[in-house]
Amino acid sequence: MTDKRLHTIQQIFSELSGVSIETPLSSDLEFNIVGKIKVQVETTDEYLLFDVKIYPEYPLKRMDVESITFSNTDYLAYGHVMGDGSICRHTSHQIDLKKKIEVDINSLKRWIWRYYLNKDNDDHYEHLILQPKEFKDFHFSFLFTEVDYVFSKHQFGFFEYSKINNGLYYEKIIFNHVIQEFRDSSSKLIAQCNWSSAIKQLPNKDIGIYVFLENPPAINGKFIITNWEDIEYLVNQDVFTFLHSVQKNNLKLNGKPIPFLIGYKISDTEIHWQVAILDIGKFPIESYKEDRVWRGGFINETITWGITRNCSYNYFFGRGKLTEKITKSKILIVGIGAIGSMVATTLTRCGCTSIDVVDYDIKEPENVCRSEYSFLSGICNKVDDLSNQLFSISPFVEVGIIDVRMFHVDTKVAQGLTNTTNDLQRRLLHYDIIIDCSTDNDLLYILGKLELKRLITLSITNNAKELVCSVEPNSYNWVMNQYENVLENELEDIHNPTGCWSPTFKASYNDINTLVQFAIKHINIKLSNDNKLLRNFVLKTNDDVFSIKLDEF
Repeated sequence: MTDKRLHTIQQIFSELSGVSIETPLSSDLEFNIVGKIKVQVETTDEYLLFDVKIYPEYPLKRMDVESITFSNTDYLAYGHVMGDGSICRHTSHQIDLKKKIEVDINSLKRWIWRYYLNKDNDDHYEHLILQPKEFKDFHFSFLFTEVDYVFSKHQFGFFEYSKINNGLYYEKIIFNHVIQEFRDSSSKLIAQCNWSSAIKQLPNKDIGIYVFLENPPAINGKFIITNWEDIEYLVNQDVFTFLHSVQKNNLKLNGKPIPFLIGYKISDTEIHWQVAILDIGKFPIESYKEDRVWRGGFINETITWGITRNCSYNYFFGRGKLTEKITKSKILIVGIGAIGSMVATTLTRCGCTSIDVVDYDIKEPENVCRSEYSFLSGICNKVDDLSNQLFSISPFVEVGIIDVRMFHVDTKVAQGLTNTTNDLQRRLLHYDIIIDCSTDNDLLYILGKLELKRLITLSITNNAKELVCSVEPNSYNWVMNQYENVLENELEDIHNPTGCWSPTFKASYNDINTLVQFAIKHINIKLSNDNKLLRNFVLKTNDDVFSIKLDEF
């Protein structure tokens, strides 16, 4: 079978236009097909040589990468060439062997035309290519955000970081951390990462060191320097004096790792930090005498690069978020049962950074199956459990827990007393959006009388047949009419828990969340477009044809 496959692939390559086989294809000990081909540079008489390696998975992908490589280390200076000389390509799916080879050769020809012949440079920035290495069998990662500070060339000092959860990075343990703040060489605070207060208050803080180079420590503009000797020209003598003093002052920690952040500009307005892991007691530095002056330098030693990620807000939510009319709003969610907890987690995952919650209820184990709660947190206040969930999702969200007793007094007990309505309205005007998921008709009546910036109510009928959303002022009568006169809200078949508890509607997590996500998407679309008026609406499901109908009022 292997010989037949080898013969077929060799035959296909031999028939390709502008391609010739320089070294016959053969099978290695790992059943890969290897060889060398020569590809003509279009419109010229020039040919380029490439080593070819075809993995057994071909034409299918190998994990998430292409299962055929074309490489030549002579082309490292050109764009989209990896450190081993392989050309970086992404091609379309194709299961036919002959067609797949044609697709891959055509993509190689496009690379030749664009990057070799025309020497194109991509507009977007590509991070330096590096291979993270373990320090004493462990990987290290450091997450950071942009800071409101401009670093200067050769600036150095200390930074503070917090340890977060460990994990596995492929087959090795990885120690994960978030960078908290930067200090100068005298330990004076100069900048803080723009995390939420929950992240800033993380315990288990430790100290690392940094230097800002300004220019990237790069070879050919894209590969990170891998030997300390090669980075020496980017720093001044003060840095070596600093490194020497740090090591001298920490002799009791010999053998322990210390992170060394190396910063550089990647644009006129943005910097990046890359981390190297140093071994205290074995810093890669030396001192020598030159022209009767003692100087410091780096030794010939491989750099142990760790992993860093810029987690600034625009990167963290770069793959998609809601309109800024929602994400930049201060939001209050009233009632965080099934609907309210889903709304809260969705808003958090979609870029909202200011969410307050209020609910009097306790989270019971049976709440977990259709809400956004964790079983492992046991029985506890819903507001506490959910706030912890939101903190674990976004490092930018600020979650406030409203005193439920005071909220109850303000909204119900004090009604009818002098100026209480005006006082309540004034306090609630602190919020840009209030989302009432409590299904408390009394509360809806009271909130509906107030002149608020934006009040949204969300509720569902039994078995999640319909979702009712009011967004207009004074919607109390409209909502009540939907439930009492319009919708068929069957209350005979409801869930009755054991004991003297209030019965609740029947619906699965999937049933509820399908409607909640549809509703949030509809609201987001309407608010994204100034010309679209957001009106009261009802979502109706039809299980027979698996559809959702939107009726606006």
